[in-house]
Amino acid sequence: MLKLKIWYLAFIERDKKNIFELLLYWSLCLLSIVYGLVVGLRNFFYDKQILPSFSTNSKVISIGNISWSGSGKTPLSIWLYSQLSPVFEIAVLRRGYGDDENKLLKEKITNVFYSPNRYKLAKRLESKFQLFIVDDGFQHRKLNRDINIVIMGAREFKRKLRLIPAYIFREPLISLRRADIVIINYADELDNPCEIKTRILKIKPSLKIYFSKYRVERFIDLKGNNVDKEYLKTKKLAAFAAIGYPQGFFKKLKSAGIIVDRHIVYPDHFELSEKEFGRLQQSLIDNGINDLIITHKDKFHIPDKNIKLNIYIMEIEIEIDGYEELIRLIKSKL
Repeated sequence: MLKLKIWYLAFIERDKKNIFELLLYWSLCLLSIVYGLVVGLRNFFYDKQILPSFSTNSKVISIGNISWSGSGKTPLSIWLYSQLSPVFEIAVLRRGYGDDENKLLKEKITNVFYSPNRYKLAKRLESKFQLFIVDDGFQHRKLNRDINIVIMGAREFKRKLRLIPAYIFREPLISLRRADIVIINYADELDNPCEIKTRILKIKPSLKIYFSKYRVERFIDLKGNNVDKEYLKTKKLAAFAAIGYPQGFFKKLKSAGIIVDRHIVYPDHFELSEKEFGRLQQSLIDNGINDLIITHKDKFHIPDKNIKLNIYIMEIEIEIDGYEELIRLIKSKL
């Protein structure tokens, strides 16, 4: 199953395909049309209130996306919580999927709650909190929201937009009509930000659009001790990623001047068994690599037993251009 997932992700991202691969890809495109019809019908039912949406007594901010993963919803939720918590009593609501993201949020935020039915969860908690941040909430239309924020990654504009399973999109671009704010992440990877902004504004001229990127905050070991970046530059390194957009992590390491000898990619949220990690670890050691760099989320993908490698975590923070204006806009809407 693991090899199939890795092959599939590489397959849909690959530009050049032979005739047999093209036939398979066209079959996936047909399935994506069917998927799109289902998504469109569901949204139509909510738009016409055939499927009901419900409100709470608390304010609600939804942070979501229209693609599979890797755009940066969770870092944005953490950042927004830190910006608004001096003003509001806030809880973050999650569906519960992605145990790694749950653990990451718990490390950064006090009030995190999980349930597939976030409306019922919000109703249960509304007497305790003034504001809910719904992480991955754009498709959860059962719960009304005061502000709809969609975050997109740069890679979403580099290929033709195709829905699952032909590519990574959960909804078509026209769904941005439901949004109030769009944040384009990995802006440092964009060739023409102005062109992308113009394209989005054609969908909904009143949308507020901001650009963001990640800044490397520091490197730490598994005990939380700071590690000098210059020290890492002297090591023969491997980099491990089981996240939605591993290329972004690898590019950020490169921009920080850190040379990686081996890149290791697993599907998003994949948790290595002790046996799997043992094989990977021994393979690196046999090739003279004793040092491994991971993302913070990947700390929860690796078993905490029998670690022979020196493992370092790259800590990042999201930076949003014009963030003061963004926060003022959000506060005014609340």
